[in-house]
Amino acid sequence: MEPIKRFLVTGGVVALTALAIVFAVAKVMHFRSDGEAGARVWFYDQGAQRLYPAPRDLVPPDGSGDARVRAMVIGFLGLGNSVSQLKIAYLEKYNPDLKALLERAQAAHAAELPFKEKIPSRDSAYFQDNTMVKRPGEDIWHTLGSEEGRQIMAEWRDWRGPAGQTPIISAPSMQ
Repeated sequence: MEPIKRFLVTGGVVALTALAIVFAVAKVMHFRSDGEAGARVWFYDQGAQRLYPAPRDLVPPDGSGDARVRAMVIGFLGLGNSVSQLKIAYLEKYNPDLKALLERAQAAHAAELPFKEKIPSRDSAYFQDNTMVKRPGEDIWHTLGSEEGRQIMAEWRDWRGPAGQTPIISAPSMQ
């Protein structure tokens, strides 16, 4: 009886270990294939004056026209991520040419095809001149590279919460 018991216990341990390894490998493969596919950012519907979560790879503006744009949203340490506790630092969109270029690159990537056009870096003059920012409620968009654009993007860093809390960038909760 002793050898059978030892065989069953050893077999059970081996089976559980193998199952754990398969599960771990599956999680790693899922993470690698997903990457940031599930990541979300805030967008703002200027007509409805409401924030909404959108996929991180959505190129602003969302849809036709400029009503729905990416929002840089700020929360404060200790106050949570409830929309009522958040503040919009600035809104961002790309001009039609840059938006089209980025969408072509995404389509090529999704189709697993090489993309032969040059994608400008975020620090390039082209990117800076074709990305627009503004404060919520304002009418005028400013290029990212302009003095006003740089000021709009930086001023939230000096904000403080009701009890002097440090500002932090907010992302929509994953649900």
